[in-house]
Amino acid sequence: MERTKELLKEMKQYLPIPAYASPELCKLLQKQGKNVDTRTELKITKVFDSGEMGGIVCSIIEENREVFVVSLTHLKIEPDHPLSGRIREYQRDRIKRISKPKPKGMRKKSK
Repeated sequence: MERTKELLKEMKQYLPIPAYASPELCKLLQKQGKNVDTRTELKITKVFDSGEMGGIVCSIIEENREVFVVSLTHLKIEPDHPLSGRIREYQRDRIKRISKPKPKGMRKKSK
């Protein structure tokens, strides 16, 4: 949790941060009528901690200036960006955390 707060603080110092959508995010945005592919440069303009359930979320502006909010785990940062390593580490850790199976008492019961 402390590392997330530190990363948020650092990211705020670098805003706007250029980013690119993951293939999964591109599919979702295209279904919503947005012309975004993995080569479309987006700009992270704000970052927020949405807690354990949502992690770090980013306010994004796409080329045509439309704004949307997306999880940091669905964005790619250029490898030469000063925070790229820290962001990739956060993304790997976050994906591991949310993909772990829930304890038996937390699972939904099948009918």
